[in-house]
Amino acid sequence: MRNVGFIYENPYDPNNTKFKYRTYNLGVPVGFKIGKMGDLLFFGGYEIELPITYKEKQFVNESKERKDLIWFSDKVELFQHSVLAGVQLPYGATVKFKYYFSNFHNRDYVAKVDGIDTRPYDFKSNIFYFSLCYNLFQNWEEAYSY
Repeated sequence: MRNVGFIYENPYDPNNTKFKYRTYNLGVPVGFKIGKMGDLLFFGGYEIELPITYKEKQFVNESKERKDLIWFSDKVELFQHSVLAGVQLPYGATVKFKYYFSNFHNRDYVAKVDGIDTRPYDFKSNIFYFSLCYNLFQNWEEAYSY
């Protein structure tokens, strides 16, 4: 299960409109590792994800105007493909990079605004992120052995 999203702000908008887009995805990763568990370990792989929930919030002048929560929405791509790479350091620290080849939104999605067909998501939005994590209880047996 993965939580993926981004914030979009138009710097030329006089109303200071901001959008927050998020999906909750179920993913199936395929990966490889080089190294030993507990020591330095490099890993990489590919993942395909199915967005099960889509959330969109609109803010105007920092005030929330609208919030949508849609299950299996056609506003986003049906499947999102990504690659990942990272390094696991000794004692539980991990750094991971991930890039989505798929566009976050479905650029062909059509919405009616005042009776006119519009494509509100006709822009590129490939997500790239890195994460830092630390496994707090990886070596807890060694720490508590007296």
